[in-house]
Amino acid sequence: MVVEKELKSITINTMPYTVPPKTVDRRSESITAEEDMHIVAIEHFIGVSSGGYPTDNGHILSKNSENPWVKWGDKGTGMEPTGEKGYFGYCGRDYYSEVSGISDVCVYENFPSGYFLVKKGEKLYMHCYADNPTSKQVVFHHCVRLIYW
Repeated sequence: MVVEKELKSITINTMPYTVPPKTVDRRSESITAEEDMHIVAIEHFIGVSSGGYPTDNGHILSKNSENPWVKWGDKGTGMEPTGEKGYFGYCGRDYYSEVSGISDVCVYENFPSGYFLVKKGEKLYMHCYADNPTSKQVVFHHCVRLIYW
């Protein structure tokens, strides 16, 4: 017997925000689960309006409130180290794609072998990293849509 489950969705969204020249911005957005959320897929969006200049940015999900990009900031590109535990749903942007003319990155990520559980009352964080190495103001935008039952 197959038990069907209704899929639902909820979004965590920074909305567009400006990062001043030669600045790294590390911010977090969160939601509190109003019910048990068995996350089975994530739709990621990263948008950057830098006019063809390279930027370095990404976001990652965790139930840990500490923004890990603060401690990962000393790693060359600022991306997370290999083997780091407690984080999932990473979406980054290869800064070369910006130079090639791709203005936004959209990724669908599913969990074919199961799900990630966020229990009712727990917070889920989207920790963001946005590095603007240019001499211009750059607008970044991070968003995830969580598909769950």
